[in-house]
Amino acid sequence: MKHALRMATTTAAIAAFGIFAGPATAQTPKPSYYDELVGNLDAANSYETVRHLANDIGGRFSGTRQEDQAAEWLKQQMDGFGYQTKINQYHGSATTSSGVVRSPDTKLYPGPTWIMRAASNSKMTGYDTPISGEVIWINNSGATAADFPASTTGKIAAINNVTGAALNTAVVNATAAGAIGVINMGTGNSPQGAFTLTTAATIPVVSSADVQSDTIKELVCAPGPDGSVFAPHAGGTVGPTQNGPWCADQKKLTLTIATETVTANSAATADAPGLSTRAVITAEKQAVNDVFDTAPIVGMGGHIDSTFGSPGAHDDATGEGIWLEVARVMKDLRLNKEIRFGGFGGEEQGLTGSTAWGNDHLYVGSDTDNNPLTANVPATPRTPSAEAKRYIGQWQMDMTGTTFAPARLWALTVDGKPNRVTDEAFKAAQRSGISTGDGNYFDQCKLSQSDHVPFHNAGIPAALFIHLNYIKSANKDCTTGGSSSNCTGCSYNIEPVYHTSRDAMDNVSQVHLQEQLDIIGASYIWNALNAVNITATNAAGAPVAGADVTGDCGDGVRGFGKTDAAGKIEVRVPSVTCDFKVGNGVAKGVAVAGDIQLPLVATSADGSATGTVPATLSLTLGTPAKFDPFIPGTTKTYESSTMATVISTAGDALLSVADPSSTATGHLVNGTFSLPQPLQARARNAANTGTAYNNVGSSASPLNLLMYNGPVSNDNVTLGFSQLINSGDALRTGTYSKTLTFTLSTTNP
Repeated sequence: MKHALRMATTTAAIAAFGIFAGPATAQTPKPSYYDELVGNLDAANSYETVRHLANDIGGRFSGTRQEDQAAEWLKQQMDGFGYQTKINQYHGSATTSSGVVRSPDTKLYPGPTWIMRAASNSKMTGYDTPISGEVIWINNSGATAADFPASTTGKIAAINNVTGAALNTAVVNATAAGAIGVINMGTGNSPQGAFTLTTAATIPVVSSADVQSDTIKELVCAPGPDGSVFAPHAGGTVGPTQNGPWCADQKKLTLTIATETVTANSAATADAPGLSTRAVITAEKQAVNDVFDTAPIVGMGGHIDSTFGSPGAHDDATGEGIWLEVARVMKDLRLNKEIRFGGFGGEEQGLTGSTAWGNDHLYVGSDTDNNPLTANVPATPRTPSAEAKRYIGQWQMDMTGTTFAPARLWALTVDGKPNRVTDEAFKAAQRSGISTGDGNYFDQCKLSQSDHVPFHNAGIPAALFIHLNYIKSANKDCTTGGSSSNCTGCSYNIEPVYHTSRDAMDNVSQVHLQEQLDIIGASYIWNALNAVNITATNAAGAPVAGADVTGDCGDGVRGFGKTDAAGKIEVRVPSVTCDFKVGNGVAKGVAVAGDIQLPLVATSADGSATGTVPATLSLTLGTPAKFDPFIPGTTKTYESSTMATVISTAGDALLSVADPSSTATGHLVNGTFSLPQPLQARARNAANTGTAYNNVGSSASPLNLLMYNGPVSNDNVTLGFSQLINSGDALRTGTYSKTLTFTLSTTNP
């Protein structure tokens, strides 16, 4: 849901045979800071972040190069926005062998970067020196040398799925046949687990997931007589099976395979951190003049990593897409709160990244100098640090925009209870017109299992924002279940491609990303801004309800809304000095450097005689203008006119006309026929008696008719129209007409 920013203008419409006049108002104030910021949140940017992480980088299993690449790329974006950024490397014992598979000239499904499991004792090419070759599908297990034709030499052999000793035999036979690599065509929804060959291989050996196996087969095989290559999978999912037909004449498919084994370096140094088991990127924008780091913190994050082989588009590149877009919109604000964003690695391995980071930052402990290479050991009993106590809340996201139809947005807390983060998200949803509560699009309940847990454990209000099909218990009580991850009787369903190699871009909805920005992002922005709580009263001290509240904070007058029945309104602004106005009451030079209370008398009390002029732009049109009948075969210019009355209290005003239609713009039309010559218009009044006819333009390029350099009342204007008909112009029986839009606007209300 986007919040569009529009200039208020006065419009009236005229047709060749009819005139329509609309109401007129002066230009409205600029939107509030909150509405402007939320209106700038664009899910297209979030979607592009997801695409880069899922497609360009690919699966980001914790401890692999791809997790570090994601952290580094996010750091680069935040550096460009002007944030203070840092990557923490939390090391441990972990070894992962993987293969990055791409094609230089063929579009791969579900994305261009495949992550496969590599045999730990097969050849490791290195990330930057992949092998490259055509693929030959050996439609069997490769159990004998005869299974590999002579054309195997110099190619990547794709064999039907085998494991254990059978795989070792197939690799030996493929190597003997001259293959430069082997792809074991797996049938599971993710690549197989870590594996080692009985005999070390001198060529790269990788194992794929079913979607990659299916795609290879579809790309190398020609369709059969019925137009299909393979039968559907059991259960109705479309795609090939390993028991498909033999492809005698295989099409060319070139792949590259880069294999490497990554062992986390526990002896890393600041200059050479190496690859980590848990990469954490944090970016912050300090509060204005917060020299001693005491300002409140508003936190937001997602997790960088994915399960092995999964592109991790929904889980959880979408979380990164949300917070990166919020950070972009807020990058130039001067704030009195510290805004902090984070991408945590190792979530899929048990919240290892966020837990390690939380131990370093959220608890008093042994690492008094906060050395990034020295893990903090929290004191016993655990005591939240001064940094933790500064947190207003943590908005944590994990899977925020699937195409899975039953999914809705949930704010889930560790204990199932609402808190400041969930309450503020509900308010933001309601401001955006999104339904909340039981049975509606956005609701709240209980779940742990993600990176909001370390924040909750440190006493910080935190919520997991997630888009899934969550089902509350029959009694709707979310606080049951004790320390279990879910409430008693509660359950959830996740999209079928969750944690698989099919969690790619077609599992991500840009529409839902926008909805989440308008809830999660909006509530975060609201809480990062300063609160100015205005109470408006009249001279007698009674509350003033329904009063317009505006403010000029040095960048133009902004509208903040109306006071409620108690004369109150909560206004949100950055670190600024403002002149606030409620009715005739003004509070000048209010320095807002934090949340403040602002009582304001909404009426003048100086005893002087005053009179006010309401802002007015009024355009009234007379009876319809009508041309005489057009005579075919005769050259003639036809003219007609109507009257208009203009009232303006503005410092200037412009009367213009435009044809909003995209059909024969600027020409009269009769069904599918249009006049060859353009329609012309002019406007004349007592001060402008010699204006000439000009062609009527489009909405993007209207024809300016009259300019007023000051206020005017009841100015009589003659609106003239001219239509040339040439003797050779073909005319269709019927009525030629066009609805035009007249606009009276101002830049100086």
